[in-house]
Amino acid sequence: MLSGCSGTDFLNTVNRAGHYQTAKDVAYGPLERQRLDIYRPQASANACVIVFVYGGSWDSGAKEQYGFVAAALARHGYTVVVPDYRLYPEVKHPEFIADVAKAVASEPVQTLLEGNSLVMMGHSAGAMIAGLISYDAKYLQAEGLSPDIIAAYVALAGPHDYFLPTQKSRWTNIFGDDETKQVDALTVNHVTPKNPPTLILHGADDETVTPRSAVSLEQKLTAAGVPVTRKTYPGVTHVKLLAAMGRPLGFLAPTLDDVDEFLRRRCDGASL
Repeated sequence: MLSGCSGTDFLNTVNRAGHYQTAKDVAYGPLERQRLDIYRPQASANACVIVFVYGGSWDSGAKEQYGFVAAALARHGYTVVVPDYRLYPEVKHPEFIADVAKAVASEPVQTLLEGNSLVMMGHSAGAMIAGLISYDAKYLQAEGLSPDIIAAYVALAGPHDYFLPTQKSRWTNIFGDDETKQVDALTVNHVTPKNPPTLILHGADDETVTPRSAVSLEQKLTAAGVPVTRKTYPGVTHVKLLAAMGRPLGFLAPTLDDVDEFLRRRCDGASL
């Protein structure tokens, strides 16, 4: 359903994504793909700003397709930023991660963060990008920021482990054939006691990114003493996990409710 624009167009319409959007195509850099959209709640907001990074195998996707995710979170009082980032073949790893870090460091996002907390959140390939920004200090430090600004990380169906680019020529094209750099691209290899509290959500029937990736990340975070919550939903696939955030598909999985419950413990203000 989310593989094409028709599915996301439907969800964006039903969820009145445009109604929540308060700034569109805001530049965070000079390049065409370095643009972001900002969604703000209609009523009083809590003190968390979520940067949501969409997936698409690092070679596809556009911020306009995921307005339904931002609108769902805005209904619960969160301000949400959805950045575009450069994709393969225009760039290779780690340039797409550097783009999202640049978005976080941009003046529009930093203004939103004044007095508020930053949450990094992503789905699929976007969960990997958000995770590396949350766990690997070098990306934010390159933008003059401390990783301590991240209050929480939310991973939806992320490829945290058991994913080496050498397993597919397609991934090798994107990540290169240097095994050291490939290992460096795995979220699990950047777990330290300093990592932010983490929520890991995954579908039990996910055949795109298997649930054992989520289990591996949870185990490493637990061993490091990092607060972590993992939930695996029976009968839920890779796509359904994210689609469930939008009306009227909430019956597919409690993704939105679990994200909201996790963040309410870390953000001021009540859910709307």
